[in-house]
Amino acid sequence: MNLQAIIITNCIGIALLMILLISSHLVRQRQQLSDKLFTGMIIVTAMACLIEMLTFIFDGQKQIPGVHVMNLLGNSSLYVANIIDCFSWCLYADLHLYHDENRIRKNFFKMGIPALVCLIAVILNLKFRFLFSIDEDAFYHRKIGGYIFYTATMSYLIHSIVTRHVYNKHYGRDRFFPIYMFLTPILVGATIQYIIYGLSIGWCCTALGLVGIYMSLQNELSYIDPLTKLYNRNYLDHILSQISRKQNTAGGLMIDLDYFKTINDRFGHTVGDEALVEASRIIRLSIPAKALPIRFAGDEFIILMQTSDEADLIQIEQNLREALLKFNHSQNKLYQLSFSIGRSMYDVSHTTDSFLNEMDNHMYEEKRTKHSRSSVKTADLPA
Repeated sequence: MNLQAIIITNCIGIALLMILLISSHLVRQRQQLSDKLFTGMIIVTAMACLIEMLTFIFDGQKQIPGVHVMNLLGNSSLYVANIIDCFSWCLYADLHLYHDENRIRKNFFKMGIPALVCLIAVILNLKFRFLFSIDEDAFYHRKIGGYIFYTATMSYLIHSIVTRHVYNKHYGRDRFFPIYMFLTPILVGATIQYIIYGLSIGWCCTALGLVGIYMSLQNELSYIDPLTKLYNRNYLDHILSQISRKQNTAGGLMIDLDYFKTINDRFGHTVGDEALVEASRIIRLSIPAKALPIRFAGDEFIILMQTSDEADLIQIEQNLREALLKFNHSQNKLYQLSFSIGRSMYDVSHTTDSFLNEMDNHMYEEKRTKHSRSSVKTADLPA
């Protein structure tokens, strides 16, 4: 055991996390549950780096008064930190992908059962020593239960992978949430540390994972609309630039939310925001994984898809209209939703501006002829 290397490694982990905590200050001020969870993981991991360093310093130092108790409590804290971080990550991944706190509340108890069992096991280990023990010379010894505990914590990380896979299957790949950037250093570091006692890289690797995922998510602040969670105009410009440079073919649908101003004026901006969120949800659920849903401006959206077959766009348009009918007949809202839609195909004969203008013109043709009508319950809207 190289104590100097252990101290340096964990100090690096603490330094990385302190920098991350400072740099994420503005994000934490939003007070969203996802931000609180991420901050919690930073703090728990930093404390674990410090505690693990101290447990290695105290390991075998039987001449220090109370060292057995300090080692027992210190290592117990590391087990607790392990399961708390894994559980928090699982919640964070679900919340970041689905943006649904009600979904978290609904599944919290079920998801928390393994964590609760592990916490009880840590408490019982204070008496029965089946996870680890501290011998008479104050040395730490891992027991068979420690490996079972490790398996339980890994199940949370696997669950986050499954959650992401299910999300991608239904909604398409989340381009700014590369969970493997977080998981890979953790899995590698934790596996090596559990196989070879005397190494202390697990918590430092967790710090690296948190830094990696934070850096990747900074793109989200630039490219994701904060209200609807769709891609924004900046990302549209970025993708159109790529399509133009590579001379790819693509198709697009421009969508306008009919009578949105009337919804805002009659029911207030809070209900208006809700209508935008519901519209974005309908759009997200109606498109294939390879299509990009974008909030273009205000109550206008664009669906962009790299395809050479206009039939793909026609199918999406049909899906949108069917989803609108289902929403308006099944949802108990103060308003009903209606879309005016225009489509266009992009090829080498187009510029990106002409591509967007063609979509816009076709959308306004439908708006003028009123093929899609919306109404607000309890009152007729103007034509």
